[in-house]
Amino acid sequence: MSVSRSTFHERPLDLDFIMKVPVGFAEKGLAGLACGIGRAPGFVPLLEISSPGVCAGISVMGRANFGEGTVRDQFVALCPECGITLLSIGPAYVGGLHKNHPALLATGLHRDGENELVMSFVAMEDGGRFVVAQALCTRELEPRFMKRLEDCIYSIELVRHKGPTVNPEDNGSKYDIEILENLEKLKAEAPTPDDEAEVFKRKLTRAREEAIRQAGPLIADDRFDEAARVMLSADDSGQGRAALSDLFAAALRDQVRKDGKGGPAKPRALELYKRALQHRLSAYPDPHTQEEADRYSSGMDEDRAEIAEILGYRPESQT
Repeated sequence: MSVSRSTFHERPLDLDFIMKVPVGFAEKGLAGLACGIGRAPGFVPLLEISSPGVCAGISVMGRANFGEGTVRDQFVALCPECGITLLSIGPAYVGGLHKNHPALLATGLHRDGENELVMSFVAMEDGGRFVVAQALCTRELEPRFMKRLEDCIYSIELVRHKGPTVNPEDNGSKYDIEILENLEKLKAEAPTPDDEAEVFKRKLTRAREEAIRQAGPLIADDRFDEAARVMLSADDSGQGRAALSDLFAAALRDQVRKDGKGGPAKPRALELYKRALQHRLSAYPDPHTQEEADRYSSGMDEDRAEIAEILGYRPESQT
């Protein structure tokens, strides 16, 4: 599925925007697009596009009055009334052509009759206005469509921004719009707009670094599952999983220093060991050749030994 970037003019609420859209998608409603945030009171449609013949589409909507609280507060409150089961949510930046908007990225599920719809979202506030972009497709189409649909909604940026008045979430960080000016002078630091792969890589790196900053304190507070959700919602690639493993490994080192080596590890150290190893091994992709399988197997053995060295032994060898 190829995409092209378009500017959508004369939208309600002065919310003209630029966004990549899949080539061949028609700017028309799809029955499935009526679900999700589009059902919420006060929102007006800014764009509805869909794939001919299959249930896959993108919609963008806006609301004039943002309401109270953070972007997370507002979005999470909308999910139950819109029939969305929220799976993941975390802060990131979207755009990448002329500017980067602070936003929340989220994933969810919606049941539409016999169909289970897989959904991804961008939610952001600008000048007191609430903007949501959503991508959806059926579970069967997810492998073919969702990654490209997400690339599209993650590229959204407002033509005439006013600036955020609230943060995406209450995490102590201050977010603002980044204006990408004089790109020729910033080549060494920032990619040019035509280099889509570098634009995406830069955004992903920023999201991963922010997630690392958030996940560390969560692990220290024994909120292990929440730390994993924050990290993997920002970057579910091998790099993101390896970074998550490194966080658990660092916590394991601290715990072993407190407990001391020698004798069976205490329950918290064992849990940190298990998670550090689990996420490290999950960073390996599925092999396509025997040569890749052998190389990955060797790498996994080295990773097992490295993480076991922190603990001082391999717990699985003593069970």
